[in-house]
Amino acid sequence: MTRTTKPKLVTFDVYMALLDIQGSLVPVVAETLGMDTDTAHTFVLMWRAKQMERAAVSNSLGLGHTSFRDCTHMGLDYVLHRYDRQLDEVERQRLVLAWDLLTPWPEAVEVVHAVKARGYATAVLSNGDQDMLEAVSGAFGGAFGDGFDHVLSAETAGHYKPHPDVYNLPTRLLGITKDEVLHVAGSPGDALGAGAFGLKCYWSNRMSDRVLDPRFDADHQGPDLNGVLNIL
Repeated sequence: MTRTTKPKLVTFDVYMALLDIQGSLVPVVAETLGMDTDTAHTFVLMWRAKQMERAAVSNSLGLGHTSFRDCTHMGLDYVLHRYDRQLDEVERQRLVLAWDLLTPWPEAVEVVHAVKARGYATAVLSNGDQDMLEAVSGAFGGAFGDGFDHVLSAETAGHYKPHPDVYNLPTRLLGITKDEVLHVAGSPGDALGAGAFGLKCYWSNRMSDRVLDPRFDADHQGPDLNGVLNIL
């Protein structure tokens, strides 16, 4: 089959493609730490960067899989140290659990349900732990839960994106070949990982970013998720 083969399964990244991390976390951080919005925005950017750095370290050390929840805790503790701030355990847990309450991008629910209505199987393919992904779905009334047939977590693969074992989950667990998958990415690293593995990829590129290695660029991209519907 070629790259133009019609997919059977559409997989969605969660934390960048479907959910608005900054819009969701900045108000919580600002309130909890007494920060202005700009400072809280910078805090969340660093938190996300350190969360993903710890996930990358988990991929590299060969010491077993560190849960995404733990990566989130460690990233937070690092940034609190950099800002010379201390939180009690209740406040710290409040910030970490805010990741279970992230809100979707404005078009996200409608696009997911439209894909489902066109007869495609749907799945999330995410770095999140299984319980985190289930919590995120329930946080907005199960809106995505009604639209997804499968929840595929990096926890099952034992690695984080862009490790190929994550992108192989549809084949490993569902028996679907890579040619039968369209992956919807939300970040340059995810788009690169999908491309390197050989998945057809649409990148919801809200920041007009680019992949580091052009050999593995997304097949399609647009400024939001609506473009997915134009290629199915």
